[in-house]
Amino acid sequence: MASRILIVDDDPVVREVLQEIIAGIGHRPEAAKDGLDGLRKASENEYDIIFTDLKMPGLGGMDFLKEVKKGNPGVSVVVITGYPTVEAAVSAMKEGADDFITKPFNIDSIQSIINRLAGARSLTRQDGGFSSESVKRLNSALFSKIQKINLLKTISAEVDGLSSNAELYEKIVGMASRLLFARLVSFGIVENGYLKIKKSKGMKEKEIPVAGSLLEKVVKNGKHYLAAAGEMDPHDGNLLRAQMLSIPFAINGEVFGVLNIGDKADGTSFSEDEIGLGLTFARKVALRIENNALYDVFYTSLVSALKSLVNSIEARDSYTKQHSERVTGYALQIAAIMGLSEDEKNAIAFGGYLHDIGKIGVRDMVLLKQGVLTSEEVEEIRLHPVIGDNIISPMKFFPKEKSLIRHHHERFDGGGYPDGIGGDEIPLIVRILSIADTFDAMTSVRPYRSAKSHQAAVKELVRCSGTQFDGLIVNAFLQTPAGRGAPSQGV
Repeated sequence: MASRILIVDDDPVVREVLQEIIAGIGHRPEAAKDGLDGLRKASENEYDIIFTDLKMPGLGGMDFLKEVKKGNPGVSVVVITGYPTVEAAVSAMKEGADDFITKPFNIDSIQSIINRLAGARSLTRQDGGFSSESVKRLNSALFSKIQKINLLKTISAEVDGLSSNAELYEKIVGMASRLLFARLVSFGIVENGYLKIKKSKGMKEKEIPVAGSLLEKVVKNGKHYLAAAGEMDPHDGNLLRAQMLSIPFAINGEVFGVLNIGDKADGTSFSEDEIGLGLTFARKVALRIENNALYDVFYTSLVSALKSLVNSIEARDSYTKQHSERVTGYALQIAAIMGLSEDEKNAIAFGGYLHDIGKIGVRDMVLLKQGVLTSEEVEEIRLHPVIGDNIISPMKFFPKEKSLIRHHHERFDGGGYPDGIGGDEIPLIVRILSIADTFDAMTSVRPYRSAKSHQAAVKELVRCSGTQFDGLIVNAFLQTPAGRGAPSQGV
């Protein structure tokens, strides 16, 4: 029996497309141009199902949902959402929505939702009343779906926190396994006709030929494929004992990876809802991978440009040639001894190289002066951390590196410059770099003095421990190859 369906959306294109889809699968669609128009029509007519957008002017989808449920609590409501607002869809379901669809639309998903809701509507009516048993079954199914969507939200937040694709590749499999309760999962990158498995669960990691397997369909068509039990498993050439869902990962329409999910723990087949969750998860991860890749390209270009600027500074002063590189190397040795995180080490690797970038604003007659500096010239030299901070400040995504540039001449006892901060006010990575910077300065030839020996430089660091330097970090430096007297290896 055809269902009477109302579509509430302020976008005429969306209304037209949905009406065409719904009519094409044998139902009777009507449309409302916004939430207020939808409320009016819902009060004047009886509908089996209502599709409503969440973002509309005037009366938004969430408020429309609450109002329409007050007047007709038995009507089934499906919210329409774009991918970035899945969280809003979850909130809507908690307010009484029965399901949600995402843009762009999938005809099979829309048909599956309508069939399920229409069937549920007929099941819940017995002799003009409601069957409590049917209601319990439907509520249980809805609760299960909400649980899965909330799990997707949690996993999506985890994905957002991964800025390294290598780390993301490591975690994709575990996330997919949690989301769809699967025992066999693999993720691989498509290269030179092979799917090179990066991570797997329940199967071997290896290279799989794409040609001649179900993977060829996925890579060629760019669409997911649900393999039935009895089809060939591309991982080992054996017959599948259960369904396997293969989902392509694409950037600009080009498939670069495939996620394979199979052998559900409960032994059931993949439902339309579960396939939808898998596809949503894959879109989220593919977008994160693309963003990470774009960031890496941008970051590399930016680092190259800034390093060129540092090289131009060092080219002015032969005495400080490769100073920044050596300082960064010493600081990373200390960081390794102290067990710093990869994020902190990365900040040192970048910020350490740039710590003297502000010297580009110091005049050559001061920077290259052979004799003792005047008090005015000393003040000019002391401006270079502030100048460097000003250079990198527009780059809002480098807060740790910014602190290295501004504060590497602060002292542990608060007697440094430019801000006179001390102790734990100085970030740990800055306190580390300060020791590395001072050690290299002491062991390098300068226009106004010869280089100190390794032994003399270490003695000076120990003497200033607790005043100019953090004593714990001095002790850590003494355990490094540089602290023990090994020649500098740079970064």
